[in-house]
Amino acid sequence: MAEEAQPTAASLQPPTSTTPSSRTQTSSSPDPITNEAPATAPNPSTAPTEPIEPETPLQNKDQEPHDLPPSEDPNTNIEDFDWAGLEQRYHADMETCANTETGLFEEFNQAIRLFESWASVTTTHENDRSYKRLKTRISYVQGNEQRLEKKRQHCEISCLDIQLS
Repeated sequence: MAEEAQPTAASLQPPTSTTPSSRTQTSSSPDPITNEAPATAPNPSTAPTEPIEPETPLQNKDQEPHDLPPSEDPNTNIEDFDWAGLEQRYHADMETCANTETGLFEEFNQAIRLFESWASVTTTHENDRSYKRLKTRISYVQGNEQRLEKKRQHCEISCLDIQLS
């Protein structure tokens, strides 16, 4: 197995280019547009070395433990909750939902009845039309049969006349 080359600090640096468009201004002259001095990054060697303690939102250095609001004071009793009131609100809300649901079921049933009547009328109408089409076809076929029978009888008579002569 070949060993992978470890990256060096130089290989992690972004490549530098000498093209005029990629050169950055390194002089300490002010910006020609804003007339401000160029911003410089802080030197990490001069950064403060003392640790910074994160401040939590509950931590307040000016407030003493006995100055806490009653909701945060551990010695304060918790208010009793109105469980009976919660049950009453629950039942009232459930009754409202049940009434709404019943109304929706009634509306749905009316729509179903309307659809059933529409579907039965459509079916009945279509059955009537198909029966009329059948009768039309039967009468057409019977008419053709009668004409064919007349032609057959005519041919029989003509053939008999020819044979007799």
